[in-house]
Amino acid sequence: MEKVKFLLIEKDTDKVALIDQQLSKRFAYSLVSVVDEKTYVEQLKEYVPDFILANHYTPKTDGKRLVRWRNQIVPNVPFILLTEVVEDDLALEVIKEGASEYIAYEHIVRLAFKVQKLLEQRKLLRERDLAEDRLKKSYKRFQEFVEHDISGDYMEVDDKIVYCNKTVLDIFGFNSIEELNNFNQVNLYDDPEQREEVNSLLRSGKKVVNKELKMRTRTGKPLVIIENAYAELDANGEIKRIQGYLLDITELKNTEASLKESESLFRTLVESSNAGVVIYDQKSFLFSNSVFRKMVGYSEEELLKMHYWDVVHPEFVELTKRRGAERMAGGNPESHYQFKIVGKQGESRWIDFTAGSITFHGKSAAIGTIFDITKLKEAQEELNKFSIIVEQSPLSVMITDMDANIEYVNQAFIENSGYTIEELIGSNPRMLASGETPKEIYTELWKNLTTGIPWKGEFLNKKKSGKKYIDFANIFPVFDENGKIIHYTSIRRDITKEKETELQLSVERIKVEEANRLKTAILTNMSHELRTPLNGILGFSTLISELEDLNEIREMVGYINESGQRLLRTLNLIIDVSRLEAGNFNPKIEQLDLVVITELIINKFKESAQQKGLVLSFDPFEKKCIVESDLKFVTDTLENLLDNSIKYTNEGYIRISINHAERAGKKYKIISVKDTGIGISKENQKLIFEDFQQESVGYGRIYEGTGLGLSIARKYMDLLGGFIELNSEVGKGSEFTIYIPEETKSEK
Repeated sequence: MEKVKFLLIEKDTDKVALIDQQLSKRFAYSLVSVVDEKTYVEQLKEYVPDFILANHYTPKTDGKRLVRWRNQIVPNVPFILLTEVVEDDLALEVIKEGASEYIAYEHIVRLAFKVQKLLEQRKLLRERDLAEDRLKKSYKRFQEFVEHDISGDYMEVDDKIVYCNKTVLDIFGFNSIEELNNFNQVNLYDDPEQREEVNSLLRSGKKVVNKELKMRTRTGKPLVIIENAYAELDANGEIKRIQGYLLDITELKNTEASLKESESLFRTLVESSNAGVVIYDQKSFLFSNSVFRKMVGYSEEELLKMHYWDVVHPEFVELTKRRGAERMAGGNPESHYQFKIVGKQGESRWIDFTAGSITFHGKSAAIGTIFDITKLKEAQEELNKFSIIVEQSPLSVMITDMDANIEYVNQAFIENSGYTIEELIGSNPRMLASGETPKEIYTELWKNLTTGIPWKGEFLNKKKSGKKYIDFANIFPVFDENGKIIHYTSIRRDITKEKETELQLSVERIKVEEANRLKTAILTNMSHELRTPLNGILGFSTLISELEDLNEIREMVGYINESGQRLLRTLNLIIDVSRLEAGNFNPKIEQLDLVVITELIINKFKESAQQKGLVLSFDPFEKKCIVESDLKFVTDTLENLLDNSIKYTNEGYIRISINHAERAGKKYKIISVKDTGIGISKENQKLIFEDFQQESVGYGRIYEGTGLGLSIARKYMDLLGGFIELNSEVGKGSEFTIYIPEETKSEK
């Protein structure tokens, strides 16, 4: 049970103990007692009580001042004034100030009852406020009633109303208390005997609780009123004072019949719906249709004993709890959203959920309509992943209709062809033809595709600029669920540079033969680094056309993308080393901040380091480290070193630091990459800086790679006038240090 927080201002400790005793009979509570106005005001702000009890005769203040402070700081908190004896005039004055009740210490035994009454009244007010929202303001008169105050409070002495709020006057159609008393309240009862029943209960010392009365307005309009009241009796047992409150439930009574009538229609509609329907409150499910029960696998009896969040996936419990509580408290949270539920057997389903507020069996509740979107959600997620992979793939992807009109191209296709997407969509791929591809190739291509057989081969095509290039294509038909061809898809790769590389290698075959060991390494490594991803691309792309399962398609596309990236890296390294050997690379000198560059590179490799459980740290000696150098040379060198450290380190850390040094009178900025990897043997520490060299080579080598990274890095540093140092020991790790001159002059 939630504790009620009481704030008491009373200087007499015996009376504090007496009040404590009375409250303990009925409530779980906490009590803060103060003795002066200053402390009282402080506690109103800090303690924020649920209830205030105050002795009118507090030193240096009085009850009216205390009520005014309450009105300013916590205006909605009930306030009971305590007096030594019954003082009607004083009570009326303080109540006019805003006090909820007053009680004399001689009647302190009634304190708990009055507190309970006020708490119930406040609870009822809240419930009626919620009811107004649940009925969606369908009844204008009832809406106005709730907005102002659904409780009509009154005080009666000697059959005369000495106080009532505006709600009482509004209920019965009076403008003032004088009009009400002149009319004689007995005439408001449809059956005068009911008034006598009320008075009889009060004379016997009992309280009137939720008594339903038939009454009428001053003009004779019938009313149904709920009354709650209690009386103070004199020594002879006669009624001295009656205090209570009224609730006009006429409109609610009128709606009960129509609600019962509509319930039957509601059940018929929801049971015939193809959507799941549930009604629930904060305690449990109140209703579920057969569609929803089939989704979760629970019976109607089981659901009636469960909270609605018992079937919500743990990932979404807090979200649904928060929105459900807000909705049932009269708020307006998001009503339409998607989340997962869990069935009786532990299976998860995605649902599309729309919630609303209703009154069900006279209580505030929420209603939800539910559609099972599990298959749609899974398909969307898989298609989104597939789309992203295809769009970001370095391979050119094109989809055409049955007449070979282009329907889709990815970004790589646009960049490779030089045409805009507007120029490509709706066009025929023949726009790429150079006229130099043998006709027999096209004949074979269409013979395969029209019979449902994938085709792969080379075209000599041309870009929009007229530049010719060799296009390696893997083209396959796409079938519908009935086995009918509906599209053609091609995955293409510009292999012009590869062909040029092959030609260059052919021209220099004599040099290769002079270095037989190098030749063996080149053939072995490049065969592995080119054919492995290429076979993956071709093999898995062919398999895609034969698959229907989205999980398998996603896995295949992942292999295609990974292989394409690996192939692209290999080709870029080959091109870079070729340009370096040909002397076509000159530094492009600009001002660089090594700290910024290093941070960007570390962010690029952070995920791959985390996947291996490695600690990747960076320690620059200063916030900025400025050099005059070439951005590509520095970036590629550091990326190669960091990539190698991650590749050859299985546990431990990789630390990158920046510092400065001076060698032979020349100033350098240095970047160190230190790891706890496998290390490099002394005999191989010079070898690894040569082209196509690794500590292990051939198809049986443990680690993948072309053997070009360190060779290119060393050549970059040579062009900049710097160098690379290596300190390594097998089994203990390696430290590569790049020496970059602080100033580098570009060659003209």
